[in-house]
Amino acid sequence: MFKIVSLFFLLISFVKATDVALTSQNIRSYPLSEKKAAIKAGYSGFDIFNLKDEKDGTASDHGTLGDLSSVDITLGYGLYEQVSLFYDFSFENIDYAGESLKNKKHEIFTKLNIYHNPSSMIDTYSADIGFIHNSANNLSITGSSLGISQMSDLSDSSFYLRFIAGSKIKSSILDFYLGLKYTSIDTKIDATSHNRNEMALNSGFEYTVELGNYLIETGYEYIRLFNRDIDNIQSSNHIFNLTLSRALSQKLLLYVGSKYFIHQYNGVIPYLYNERTKDKFGQKFGYLTVGFVYNFDLDRLNN
Repeated sequence: MFKIVSLFFLLISFVKATDVALTSQNIRSYPLSEKKAAIKAGYSGFDIFNLKDEKDGTASDHGTLGDLSSVDITLGYGLYEQVSLFYDFSFENIDYAGESLKNKKHEIFTKLNIYHNPSSMIDTYSADIGFIHNSANNLSITGSSLGISQMSDLSDSSFYLRFIAGSKIKSSILDFYLGLKYTSIDTKIDATSHNRNEMALNSGFEYTVELGNYLIETGYEYIRLFNRDIDNIQSSNHIFNLTLSRALSQKLLLYVGSKYFIHQYNGVIPYLYNERTKDKFGQKFGYLTVGFVYNFDLDRLNN
């Protein structure tokens, strides 16, 4: 039998698909163990592409995203052997067209373990059913190439369904996923409504490998956007991530990583993209992130 052990963060028992705990990435085929809880907290920033120093002008000139700082908190709970619940909150302070865009993201999703057979090459199939809401403060913008003075009602709401297939390969886990997301967007620019609906197809993989007390997690996501009702708008994005984690104990994991976007937040924060801003988000974007994961065994706490 293939074996992968990274303290408690990966498979602890190969009898059930649910005997796992949270790592730095939320997209995984294996749900949490029953009556196990986890918290993940991270800080992101350190703009690794520093658009403000680009030769062709500043982020303010282009109306693109500049420096970013954000905090992210994820809570997870194994409700049953096949069912896990997750809540993720992010607060992002982003330099947008020379102003401060304060985006708040709430995401809640349920992970359902559909099938598990340890003897199969692909041994676990799961489905995530979730909801995401992004919102930000109104912005008064001056002196940028956007030609916009006021942006308001900045929000979007999404429902999604994501299917994930996972396979253990010696001391690693490989997850492939395919998802569909429906989004409703509310935006006003200079008192003119730019509300719309759109669909997105998400596909990608996450690969986790154990090296002693370390975990390396890397992944790729492709986003294809449909029904945007905007002429000549960028309709795709490519996102890459790489994280190195170290287990300090049987409960605590520290991590440092990076995330890279080919077309900034296209398909990630949908309300940023509309007829007036469609030409401003073609640049790359990326940041570093640091944080920790702490896992709880609620059965032991109650004894």
